[in-house]
Amino acid sequence: MKLHKTNLAEQAYAALRDMLLGGERFAPGDKISVEDLARQLGVSRSPVWQAIARLEADGIVEVRPRQGVFFVGFDLDGLLEIMETREVLEGAAARLAAERASPGQVAELRASVERQRAALSGGAMDDYAAEAARFHSLMAQAAGNKVMVKIVERLWARAKAMCIRPGARPALLDERVDEHARMVEAIAHRDPDAAEAEIRAHIRRIARGIEA
Repeated sequence: MKLHKTNLAEQAYAALRDMLLGGERFAPGDKISVEDLARQLGVSRSPVWQAIARLEADGIVEVRPRQGVFFVGFDLDGLLEIMETREVLEGAAARLAAERASPGQVAELRASVERQRAALSGGAMDDYAAEAARFHSLMAQAAGNKVMVKIVERLWARAKAMCIRPGARPALLDERVDEHARMVEAIAHRDPDAAEAEIRAHIRRIARGIEA
């Protein structure tokens, strides 16, 4: 794809993030050629380097002096730390969402759960993964805290980058969607304790699966 000349750095960031998290071109730990990417996107290296700087801040790439740029590699300890952080942060977000979510936000969370079910039923794994990520972002948005939204999205992207395996289908996805549904109902019933407990248990189950 070629980028337009307006806001090249922002476009480069979005394009590279999608490329990396799409799991089709790069595997965790791969070296990334800035020159090749600039050529592919039809831009100079400057906006690509600006995008790389943002992706490094996101934890998706690593810039190693005198070695180059690398897609973040799998790191079990680091990944479990991300999951531990997500459990605390998203637990707080779910609690706040149960107190603050509007009827429209609850409806959108329920719709997200149904889109996840439809994607799984149709075998559309990329669509499922995108919607599952969006669900957790929507949960943070329902908490009414913009800082939480940004951190949740960043942690999700970093964890996904570490776990990319082309063609893989994580286990127990139907159960994960059921867990999402229970979170939504706890929020809908204005039950902060249940909402927090559901999402913390959900993330702990994922972490145990990763560890196993």
